[in-house]
Amino acid sequence: MPIWSCALPSPPAPSAHILKLCRTIFAEMQASPRMAGPILSRSLRAARSLGARDRPVAGDLLLGLIRHEHALRRIDPDPVEAWLQLTRSGAPDLPDPEDPVEACAIALSLPGWLAAEWCARLGVEQTARMAKILAGRAPVFLRKLREAPLELPVPFTEIGPRSLRLDGRCNLLADPAWRSGQIEIQDIGSQQIADAALGAATRIAGHPRPRILDLCAGAGGKSLALAALGANVQAWDVRPSALEELKERADRCGLKIRVGPPKGRYDLVLIDAPCSGTGVLRRHPENRWKLRVPADTQRALLQQAAPLAPRILYATCALTAQENSEAVRTLAEPLWERTLWPEEGGQDGFYMAEINTASFHELT
Repeated sequence: MPIWSCALPSPPAPSAHILKLCRTIFAEMQASPRMAGPILSRSLRAARSLGARDRPVAGDLLLGLIRHEHALRRIDPDPVEAWLQLTRSGAPDLPDPEDPVEACAIALSLPGWLAAEWCARLGVEQTARMAKILAGRAPVFLRKLREAPLELPVPFTEIGPRSLRLDGRCNLLADPAWRSGQIEIQDIGSQQIADAALGAATRIAGHPRPRILDLCAGAGGKSLALAALGANVQAWDVRPSALEELKERADRCGLKIRVGPPKGRYDLVLIDAPCSGTGVLRRHPENRWKLRVPADTQRALLQQAAPLAPRILYATCALTAQENSEAVRTLAEPLWERTLWPEEGGQDGFYMAEINTASFHELT
C-alpha cells in the first residue's frame, strides 16, 4: 500500500441528512480553525435531528476530514467529496510522491517540517505506522485515586496498581465511581509523568509527603494524582477557569490541593508546559489546524521555576525536539529524559525530563 494513503479509513456511507449537516459544521470549523474542537462538540450536541446511531457517524466523518485532510485533497479538492469516494470505492491507487517524507506528511496530514523530523528520528516505516496510529480512536485510561473495589458498566483491564484501560464505551460522568471521586480519566502517559514527579520529589524531600508545585496545572489531572498519593500539592495556572474546574474536581474527589500563585520553596516544580500538542493528535486531531511551537513560553516557565525548587520535572504532550530536548538543553543538561511515542491501544505521545536547578543556574 502506498504511504500517502496508508492511514485512510473505509468509512460507512453517511445519510443525506448527516452529509448536509457535516458540510455546514465543517465549513464553520474551517472559518475558525482555532475553535474547531469546541465548534464540533457544540454543533453535534445541538443537532437534535441526529439519532443515537447517526451521531457517531457524523463525528467520525468530521474528525476524519481533519485527520486525513491532506490525503483527501489528493483524491479531490473537496475533502467531503473525497470522503464519499472512500465510502464507495476506497482510496484510488495513486503512486507516492518521490520524496518519502512528503508521502508521510500527506498520510499524517501534517506540515513537511514535522514529517521530516519524525522520519529522521523514527525512520519512514515507523512514521507511516505512526500515521495509522494517530488516525485511530484513542483508548480511555482511568486513574484510581482511592483503593476500593471498583465496579464499572463495561469491562476493563488493570495495567498497573493504579491504572486501568476501558475495554468498552460508557458514560463515565454518570457512573458512581467517577461521581464519588474514586476514578479520574487520565491518559497512561500523563499518569507516568505524575508518578515520575512524585518519585523525584520524594527523593529530594526524604519523606513521602513532598511539597510539589504544579505550575501549569490546568484542570488538575496531575495535581489530583499527586495529592491522592500523599504529596503536598499547590496548583497554579494563568487560566482562572481551569483552576475553578480543578477546585471542583478536588472537592468531588475529597482531596486537599492548595490553589494559588507560587510562594516559598518546594521540593519539586512540575511544568506540564503549553505546547504544540503533536503527541495527542489521536485524541485532538484539530491540533493540526492550530499548530504552533510556543518555545518562548516554555523557556520562560523553566526560568520562573528555577529559583523555586532543587528539581524541575518538565513535560509536554509534544513530539518536537524544539519543545523538548532542545528547550531543556538551552538552560541545563537533564538528569534524565524520556520520550513516549503514541502506541496502538496505548498511551498518547509525551516527553518528560528531570532537571537539577543547580545546574540550571550555572548555565544561565
